[in-house]
Amino acid sequence: MEASTNALRWQRRKITVGLLGGPLVAIVLLLFGAPDAMPLAAWRVLALTAWMAVWWILEPVPMSVTALLPIALLPLLGVVDVNAAAAPYANPLIFLFLGGFMLAEAIQRWNLHRRIALGVLTVAGKRPDHLVAGFMGATAFLSMWVSNTATAALMVPIGLSVLTLLERKDNTVDQRPMELCLLLGIALAANIGGMGTLIGTPPNALLAGFMADNYDIEIGFAQWMLVGVPPAVLLLTIGWWLLTRWIYPVPRSPLKGISTVLSQQAEDLGRMSRPEQRVAAVFTLVALAWMGRPVLENVTGLTLSDGGIAVMGALLLFVVPARWGQRQFLLDWNSVQNLPWNVLLLVGGGLSLGSAIESSGLAEVVASVMAVFASWPIWAMVFMVVVTVMLMSHVTSNTATAAAIVPLAAALTVSLEQSPLLLTVPVAMAASCAFMLPVATPPNAVVFGSGKVQVSDMLRAGAIMSVVAVAVICVAVFALAMPVLGFGWWE
Repeated sequence: MEASTNALRWQRRKITVGLLGGPLVAIVLLLFGAPDAMPLAAWRVLALTAWMAVWWILEPVPMSVTALLPIALLPLLGVVDVNAAAAPYANPLIFLFLGGFMLAEAIQRWNLHRRIALGVLTVAGKRPDHLVAGFMGATAFLSMWVSNTATAALMVPIGLSVLTLLERKDNTVDQRPMELCLLLGIALAANIGGMGTLIGTPPNALLAGFMADNYDIEIGFAQWMLVGVPPAVLLLTIGWWLLTRWIYPVPRSPLKGISTVLSQQAEDLGRMSRPEQRVAAVFTLVALAWMGRPVLENVTGLTLSDGGIAVMGALLLFVVPARWGQRQFLLDWNSVQNLPWNVLLLVGGGLSLGSAIESSGLAEVVASVMAVFASWPIWAMVFMVVVTVMLMSHVTSNTATAAAIVPLAAALTVSLEQSPLLLTVPVAMAASCAFMLPVATPPNAVVFGSGKVQVSDMLRAGAIMSVVAVAVICVAVFALAMPVLGFGWWE
């Protein structure tokens, strides 16, 4: 009782401090005035950035509400007019996300995601370590296309049903390591899977939108998959091996009864319905169009975009019938009320703030201040950015972290006459690797909410995986991002 009272008191105090502290910091900065070497507009954007950072970290208001501050304050501060402030909220990447969300909603509406998950688990086998691999593989694949929160919410109950089966007396498996491997594996895979696609997690889309708006650099859907999927697969494989072999070892002998629980759940689903088949067809068409866009453009002569393909796929869902006799379609407007509209606002706010940081001259000022890093080796700068972003993502939203760091990292690399992608790509990738705390990401919270994982359990596995992720991301930047996206430290 006392612990809950203290937690409530702390929550109230945090809201009060955040609510008053954000605008107070901004007002103090504005009253002090800009230093001689800094443009007035840049100083005002810095004040707004400080306000948004305080609110994003302490969350006295929803993060999507904080993301609206640029529209309200940038015109009042005389930085840009309202048209310029609002334009990033309609960035084409926002519509890529919107179309992706609608596809994901249709997949969930007709239970296609559940069928995919069970199919993977059925193939995984009966050994505990193989079962964990199946759960992690299914979770990661779904997280590339569906919200990682929804993926974790789907996979955890299936995992708990498997764990319930293992509690039978005729089973000799030590329950605790299996619990931890299965549930922590789901959390890790849900976070890692989003790295693979532009719609998998908001930081990826935010990076692509910022690069297109400010540097005329387009990152295609297929391009990002070539950059993001290999490190995601590597992290997933290493994470599975570490969990099942070293951190919380599980037996490698077949289990009894696993096939029963999976076949029972598959039986509950029944045969694949026509709506499922049609959603699967639309999803496949959209995914193929994303990955084969350059070929399609060459063959057809049409000008395509990833956002346009996503919206076309979403439109199909509203016109392809699920049950024509009832005039029911694969998607309707009542269903899309559940979409995470707050994420679209959050990405838009991050893009608007990033655009203001660039146009006001603040990026140049920050770059000159950070010139101390100019003497650092490129690999050391990448390492520093990855570690910083990974730590920040544990205490604030990964989208908010990316929104704050991407413009500054881009400005720093441009000041060093390098491609802005050099440090911004590792920012987006590292933002997805918050593995250590339950509050770091929604999948972590979902797994922690099962009641079978302690903070210390997650911290132990997450700390080891964080070290691995730092190394994998740094290697991926040099080995994949540079050749695929066409930049290098020698430019």
